[in-house]
Amino acid sequence: MKKMANPLSIAVLAVLLLACTGSRMQMTPTHVEETAAGTPITDTLIIVVIDDEELRTVFEKHFKDWLASKGVEAVTSSEIFPGQQDIRLEKQVIDDVIDKYENDSVLITHLVKFDENEVFNRDRPQFVGTYYSYYGYAWGYVYHPTVYGETVRYTLETLLYDVKTQKPIWSGESKITNPKTAGQAISQVVAAVMEELEKNGLLPAPSSVRTKTQ
Repeated sequence: MKKMANPLSIAVLAVLLLACTGSRMQMTPTHVEETAAGTPITDTLIIVVIDDEELRTVFEKHFKDWLASKGVEAVTSSEIFPGQQDIRLEKQVIDDVIDKYENDSVLITHLVKFDENEVFNRDRPQFVGTYYSYYGYAWGYVYHPTVYGETVRYTLETLLYDVKTQKPIWSGESKITNPKTAGQAISQVVAAVMEELEKNGLLPAPSSVRTKTQ
């Protein structure tokens, strides 16, 4: 049986160059606070919980760049705490950052599940020969199957918190199947989250963004 990767780590994405087919992305919103819907955020603190410093920086920058394109200012944990991938941030430390940058929201993303399954099948059934020769064929198929592919699935959870209430105003799960690179997986997650936030009125309207940049 193939050993499963540590479910608390997404660092394996850094070397994910599998020849997988059928790469796809599914976003499942799990919570939208009705009182917050339609009230866009303006300045957020981005925290991606990953035990790989390089991936954390890249992931958070993707979020920051997307938010900037939507007219939202943002600061990332990798900017404020560079090189501190194994240090758990205390509440007071986070509160101090929020006060300093006047954030009105906090966005947190982390990996919640990792699945890996081999896909195999047999060639044409072999019904000739004796029962023992067929048993030998069946034994070889079961214990030494021909692997045709591999299905890899990551599930990440993202929550957006309101600073004043310290409660989530939106949350959702991103299910990524067979991403070919770390960059592809990150881009898909960020794009899906931004689409859902925009759909629920949690990002500034396009007209206000254009006015702000003029």
